[in-house]
Amino acid sequence: MMSQLAFKVSQSSVRLLRPSARIVTRAAVGSGRLQNGSLQTTRFLSQHAKLQSLQLAEAPKPEFNYYEENMLLVSPSNSFLPLNDYRKDTEQLHYMHTGKTVTEQLSVMQSCLFNGNTEQAQRILVGMYQLYPQAMQEVVDVAIHNEILSGLFRAKPRPLVSEALQWYDVMENQYAIEPNSNTFAVLIGGFVNNGMQNVALALMQEMLRNGYTIHGMLLSSYLSDEDIRKIENMAKDVVNKGEDNVELASMLLGEVKSAEDNISAITGDSAEQESVEHAPVTLDELAGISNKPGAYERQQLNSTNVAGIMQLKSTLESLYLNELHGYNLQVRLENDTYDAALARYREINEKRNDPLLSANTSALRRLSASWLPKLESMIEEEQQRCQVAMEGHSDKDRLKYGRYFVQLDASKMATVTILETLRLNATSNGLHSQSERQNLLNQKASGGVFASTLVTKLSKAIHNEIRFEQMKKRTNRHVFGHRLSLARLATSGKLFNMAVRRAKMREHREHSADLFLDEWGLDTRIRIGSLLVSMLLESARIPERRDGEAEHMVPAFHHKLEFLNGRRHGLVYPSSTLRELFKSDSSSHAVTARHLPMLVPPRPWMTYNSGGYLTRDEPCMRINDGSEQLRLLKHASNEDRLSTVLAGLDALGMTRWAINRPVFEAIRKVWNAGREIAEIPASTYNEPEPVKPADYDENPKARIKHHLETREWMNGRANQHSQRCDCNYKIEIAQAFMNHPMYFPHNMDFRGRAYPIPPHFNHLGNDMCRGLLTFHEGRPLTERGMHWLKIHLANLFGKDKMSHDERIAFVEENKAKIMAAADDPIPAAFLNDEPGAVRPWWLDADSPWQALAACIEYTDAVRSPDPAAYISHLHIHQDGTCNGLQHYAAMGRDSKGAHEVNLATSDRPQDVYSGILRVAERYVNEDAELGVEEALQLKNRLTRKIVKQTVMTNVYGVTLMGAKEQIIARLREVKDENGAHVFDIMNLSKLALYLAKKIFASLGEMFTQAQETQNWLNESARRISSSMTRAALADTIKMAADARKSSARLRTAVKQAKAAGETLDCDEVLELWPDLGPGAMRRKRLDTLADKPMTPVAWTTPLGMTVLQPYRKMVTRRVATNLQNINVHDVNMPAQINSQKQKTAFPPNFVHSLDASHMVLSAIECKVAGLVFASVHDSYWTHACDVDKMNSILREQFVKMHKQPIMANVKAEFEQRYSDHMVPIVVWDYVNSFSFEKNGELKGSQRRLSKSGHEKQAEQIEADLARKHIESCDETEGVLGGTDDLVQMQIEVNDQKLAESMEVVDLTSIELIDPAQDLFGAARQADLIAYTQSVNGNRIKDERRALMKTYRERVSQLRKYMTQMAKKTAPSEEDKIKLCAAEQAAVDSKQVTQGTLVKYIENLKAERDTLIDGLDAKYPVKFDRSLAISISQRDDKEQLEQLETLIKQGKLAGRLVKGHKFTELTFDDLPVQGDFDINQVLRSPYFFS
Repeated sequence: MMSQLAFKVSQSSVRLLRPSARIVTRAAVGSGRLQNGSLQTTRFLSQHAKLQSLQLAEAPKPEFNYYEENMLLVSPSNSFLPLNDYRKDTEQLHYMHTGKTVTEQLSVMQSCLFNGNTEQAQRILVGMYQLYPQAMQEVVDVAIHNEILSGLFRAKPRPLVSEALQWYDVMENQYAIEPNSNTFAVLIGGFVNNGMQNVALALMQEMLRNGYTIHGMLLSSYLSDEDIRKIENMAKDVVNKGEDNVELASMLLGEVKSAEDNISAITGDSAEQESVEHAPVTLDELAGISNKPGAYERQQLNSTNVAGIMQLKSTLESLYLNELHGYNLQVRLENDTYDAALARYREINEKRNDPLLSANTSALRRLSASWLPKLESMIEEEQQRCQVAMEGHSDKDRLKYGRYFVQLDASKMATVTILETLRLNATSNGLHSQSERQNLLNQKASGGVFASTLVTKLSKAIHNEIRFEQMKKRTNRHVFGHRLSLARLATSGKLFNMAVRRAKMREHREHSADLFLDEWGLDTRIRIGSLLVSMLLESARIPERRDGEAEHMVPAFHHKLEFLNGRRHGLVYPSSTLRELFKSDSSSHAVTARHLPMLVPPRPWMTYNSGGYLTRDEPCMRINDGSEQLRLLKHASNEDRLSTVLAGLDALGMTRWAINRPVFEAIRKVWNAGREIAEIPASTYNEPEPVKPADYDENPKARIKHHLETREWMNGRANQHSQRCDCNYKIEIAQAFMNHPMYFPHNMDFRGRAYPIPPHFNHLGNDMCRGLLTFHEGRPLTERGMHWLKIHLANLFGKDKMSHDERIAFVEENKAKIMAAADDPIPAAFLNDEPGAVRPWWLDADSPWQALAACIEYTDAVRSPDPAAYISHLHIHQDGTCNGLQHYAAMGRDSKGAHEVNLATSDRPQDVYSGILRVAERYVNEDAELGVEEALQLKNRLTRKIVKQTVMTNVYGVTLMGAKEQIIARLREVKDENGAHVFDIMNLSKLALYLAKKIFASLGEMFTQAQETQNWLNESARRISSSMTRAALADTIKMAADARKSSARLRTAVKQAKAAGETLDCDEVLELWPDLGPGAMRRKRLDTLADKPMTPVAWTTPLGMTVLQPYRKMVTRRVATNLQNINVHDVNMPAQINSQKQKTAFPPNFVHSLDASHMVLSAIECKVAGLVFASVHDSYWTHACDVDKMNSILREQFVKMHKQPIMANVKAEFEQRYSDHMVPIVVWDYVNSFSFEKNGELKGSQRRLSKSGHEKQAEQIEADLARKHIESCDETEGVLGGTDDLVQMQIEVNDQKLAESMEVVDLTSIELIDPAQDLFGAARQADLIAYTQSVNGNRIKDERRALMKTYRERVSQLRKYMTQMAKKTAPSEEDKIKLCAAEQAAVDSKQVTQGTLVKYIENLKAERDTLIDGLDAKYPVKFDRSLAISISQRDDKEQLEQLETLIKQGKLAGRLVKGHKFTELTFDDLPVQGDFDINQVLRSPYFFS
């Protein structure tokens, strides 16, 4: 039956450019179904095919300028990659509004398609377009619509082909979605499978017209091998029958044949082979192991019996079966993870009573296998309940996660749950941090894993497995073959021509489209994970026997709540019996079979997520949870900004490795002996447990010391077993790959530093790993190669600070010892610890296993007939000297620093660590002479080893506390001749802190230029991370002002309504305050974030890669589950920047991005030059014969990179990138307020200032916002402190002295002093002006008061006199009113009479007013010119301190009033560069050596 979903598509919306789709759709809608073989339709399609010219020829290839396209460094003029503003990011605003991302909501649609509910999936997509048109338009691409089309063709009970063609027509016309090659692959494959060949051919023609190729269609993951075979058969039928589309069919057959031939040539497989996958390896297959002649025979290893090791050995079993080779074996390794474990579990359960199986299978494996049936049954029951919920929509809570819970087979889900829980508990990897693990240890808690961590990691493993299962179904031999052809192209070296690479990357982006990957919401992930954990807690049982009791079954895991650091955490921990099986394993290295070394060259990185392993796509960057970096990475990839970086990853990944068999044999002997030799830990922990002192209860110090020693012992025991397990991983992998070549695919961190993806065994590992590895390709040693082999051997013995000639002499002097070490690395007498046994000489090397490998290589070369022709496989290292300081010295052109780190030419290598040691010793000796306790204890006991780590990591941002912990570990290693610790454990913390400060001071003394550059980077990051855009600031101020106005209106309306005895309804409230309506939650969240800094630090490396620091204060969200309430980080919610981390991490991250850029440049050039190349950050490896070539490349690329104005480019980028940003600052305004006592002295009690009442509302809001930003950045407010908006300085001054120093100045002619030129003069002038204004104001008041008093007295007397004179009886002389002379004269002259009295008084008043008006001119008070003296606490700290001092000294009468405001974001001038010539690096013999 047809779907009931109706689409309203107007006739005008059908584009004329697609007549085939329009006609067929109209026919489908009219008839209800498509009739295959319809005469009318067939005739139309045939005629249409003849009329339309098929543009089948390949598009002309673009012309490339090699020198332009092959540039590795990015021009400074190139535009930078902009960052997203969350206030304008539609997807983030959508999440804030709905609590779900668009992808999460669309994942519900995909789950409906997976479960066969196609109609509901369509309704969801259409509904989302209606509800969220803007978000859907910006986020949704063609991949979503391809999922709908694919689901329609997979619909049950019959495919909905008519609806599929109808949706194809609608997706472009209604939703403006252009089809891609995947779209046509879905349609063509769907119609061919349904026998509608004519429609498929018409669609293929349309595909060609739209610019897509048949080759691109065959590379679609939507086509299976069966689909391609049917399409091929259709083409053969057309050719055989000679129909109209013969040319198109012939082209299709040619493409298929070409692809099949290519696959066969690469893999050695026939084109008829259906699949490269094989069944998982089972235990019985081990009996069929057969080795080729000369191949290494598997030896016995006494492996550690923990969950991770067992899973690893199971995974590696396929490598011992030589039935598969090359690419097929690699695919099997990548696929054979949980499938193999499940098969083994089932086999164990089937043969549980077989004594042979019990003897060959560990107890832990048998135990975990016994949990599978019940757990599988419980999962199946829950999946059935979820199916019922989906069909009836009755249980909405179960429906939220149920649609995803049913997507994985119950047995597979149970296997993942068991293995992940065992892995996390066995390795204690579920605790969040080292401090929390230590806290549990101190409290003697039961260990285990945090429930939140277990739940999230388990759900992530389930989700990844579901995705992987889906991806396995969505592949075909053509996709696989295309990946192999790209790998072959990279192996040939052609992809390291950057012009070719960029062309191939553009082609790859055009012909490949991302598949839609679903995204589980936070609630879904937590609920699925907690549900599985709860099931395992119920189903997992373990036999336990207590004293005097019979064996009975008890829970294998327990769940409980514990308080850590004042917070309650849920813990899932193993029972005591299970912990015994784990043997307290605390290794953090867990086995992931899909992350083993590769047997074939990795796929080259063509896009940000296409490269590395063969069968899955992962980002090229190690991105922690969060979409901000992922979006930026995808954007950079689409704009072709990653080509150089990805080429560098490929150059590293193409290096082929092999296992050094003689070294492996020596390691195997040591391992099986169980002794601690050359960093291989002993099988048992032999350190005695500290004994409780006799005065433990009475002596607090003794109690604390015992506690510290016990904690140290417990840590040592746990670390010993952890290292033992880690070593076991490496040895097992090495043995499994003994007969196979190895490749290490690489990815990078957010700074661009490259890392091998296989985590357990790679050349970045410890000394044992590096000693086990050699280059698979051998090259003749040559005479120069022998020279470098000797230098390398001396370096491994710690002689790297000698000259080259001295190192060669060291090797010649110890030639006999070297050859003896090669002949018998581990003498039996020494291994068995026999009396008198001599310790092998090579064990005293700094890197003993690498030294042994070099001894063997040197011995074999010397004993060969022609040492120069000896084929050498050993990697020779060239290491930088404190590489971070090298970059700082180069950027600052620091001659002194360049000399210390070997950038400059010299006769012998400089040792920066010894130089810092000498300066630190000088400081300690000076303090010791002063009797400083710490110095007295450390004097004459400092070594290079103690200071090295702190010096090395200082340039990479180690904090004072971090340096203290490093030094504590080094001081604890110092022992006397009797093996006792030199430093008391009680004093370590105090000594380490003291020494860390001295080392930091020593670095500042020796590397002043580096310190200045580091300070500039720190300050720039501080300003950026506290800034906000100008538009955001304006919007926030407007939003706050509108909210205040709305609130005021609402309060007034409520008050009026209350007075009238009425109430306001909802509509009236929303009219007064619209923000309370729809979208209120989003606006509230935006309002909350407006008070927080949101701007991360970002910059562009010399290779054009944009680095974004990811440090934010994550938002926590609580999810209620049946296990417990779980708090998790909500990575999709916008979160404020961690300003402190942004600031402190920027300098080291910046330097890391530079050394990563240098490494990538060197890797590419070495690959182009034909060198075998590897690197460990700032250590570069190649064959001995090629060291001179590599050295030349290293120097050239370093100079080439540093000839660019790196710091100037960063500053210019910052100024452009953050040009519209405003930064909050603290300002201090210098103000004056004078008043006088009656005696003329200043009144100190009246100096209090308050906010001016007429300050604008916008300024108030801005000041409040600036203050909140500063507070949220956790910044100290500098020398003056204070937390209020306006703070009065409370300073005691000598009022009498200050009053005497004041003088009145002429305000009409004064010339103002510029504060920028003379701050004290301007402040003093402001004091005098304010004093003059105060004095003149008081004078005006006094004289006005006197004039008014005189006027009143004269008028009163005159009126009394005139009244007295008007009486009939004249007064006596004694009673007569006395007038002043003026009034008396006026009376005597008859000027004042009874009739003229009023007029005379008016004249007196006018005379008074005239005199009063003249006071303003006589005593000026008004001063219209600006006297503002505002001092920025950030920019003018010294002037601020100077002004504060002058006020305290009583030299200034004003006060400093604190305020906040936003100002334009600017950056300080760069530190002045030195005179070092960077070209000296080209001639420096010890730059890398």
